[in-house]
Amino acid sequence: MSTGAPDDYLVRFKAGDTAAFDELVSEMAPRLKGYFLRQGAQPSTAEDLVQNVFVRIIQNLPRYQPSGRLDAFCLRIARNLWIDNRRRSGREFSSEEAREGLDVQPGPMESADRDDRVVQLRTALGKLDQETRELLELAVLQQLPYKDVAMILDIPIGTVKSRVYYSLRRLRDRVQNLSPGSTS
Repeated sequence: MSTGAPDDYLVRFKAGDTAAFDELVSEMAPRLKGYFLRQGAQPSTAEDLVQNVFVRIIQNLPRYQPSGRLDAFCLRIARNLWIDNRRRSGREFSSEEAREGLDVQPGPMESADRDDRVVQLRTALGKLDQETRELLELAVLQQLPYKDVAMILDIPIGTVKSRVYYSLRRLRDRVQNLSPGSTS
């Protein structure tokens, strides 16, 4: 995704290239929907929130200044909308709802071992707290640089690094402890 260079979709869109916004939507909509689903949103809510991200981008287009990564900018808006949505609903989402939103169902042709690993991973991810799921979503699944994750979550970059490291280590340990052949 762009870094504020001339290929920045929003810079191009502001300059009159209407196709640039369509390209942004094509690239970011699936990622944003996946983000919302993994945070625990129902599919219809996730789709509404994705649309709201793009509405918010359009509303703030006159003030947009290209700095940093455009995907990080979009994900920051998504995170803010998700927080607003949770506040409006007046509740936190349960681990079970978050697990259902992961949507990582293996195909019917996948091996039994792979099926077991997916179930184990889904179980372990579902047991993580909301902040840790969100951190791993941005740093690992969305593959954002740690500085962008720090900016989105409003925490120091060193905190991001250590939390990702320890969260992945705990997740790996949980999955290994769930393995049928483990000796724990």
